[in-house]
Amino acid sequence: MSKSKTFNIKCPSCGTQQDVELYEAVNVAVEPELKQALLENRLNRVGCTDCDASFRVDMPLLYSDPKHNILIHWIPETETLTREQIIEDFDQSLEQINEMLPADITAPNVRLVLTRVELVELIFMIEAELNERVVEYVKYSIHTRNMEKVDPKRFRLLLNVQDSSDEELCFVIQDVESQKLGKELRYGRAAYQSMCGLYNEAPEEFTEMFPGPCISARNLLIDDSVEA
Repeated sequence: MSKSKTFNIKCPSCGTQQDVELYEAVNVAVEPELKQALLENRLNRVGCTDCDASFRVDMPLLYSDPKHNILIHWIPETETLTREQIIEDFDQSLEQINEMLPADITAPNVRLVLTRVELVELIFMIEAELNERVVEYVKYSIHTRNMEKVDPKRFRLLLNVQDSSDEELCFVIQDVESQKLGKELRYGRAAYQSMCGLYNEAPEEFTEMFPGPCISARNLLIDDSVEA
């Protein structure tokens, strides 16, 4: 079931405080309208009662889609909660949950994302039956071959499933700081399919590259640059 809770929120524009109901979990099989609200950037959006400003409250959200057997946790980074801490804590919690599951129960697919755009991207990928790890490998290749134009420290690559075609996958460059979307990059669908064939033959190579529930080429490249 979907779950909501009342929070006391301060308007970022005028400072007015008000009690609002925000969703902590959504089950799109039970309430598909919440999925539409999420995709349209209306979920957990607040209208200030004083200055009429409209703003979105980014908070941890559990997205449940039983039809596709998927649970996606969106845990935003904050000033006190870094990406590294989120992933480490989540991995530990997930390991504990898996240990407690009975042997005859198949655990759902669990994913972790850190931004709303990545959540929306992942939803579209799952529904289009695209291989997430192969898509991230494609992003990895695009980043490494175009490091000056698509530096992962400055830019995020997002797969635009809706504007992709039978011949090409459409990727959009997003400026991480401004959140603005920029140029599109096209990647041949045939090359993606060939990569899927390699995945089917040796999936462990892809899972070793992108282990755990947070599958991100950008994170991998940033971590590699720090280690270097």
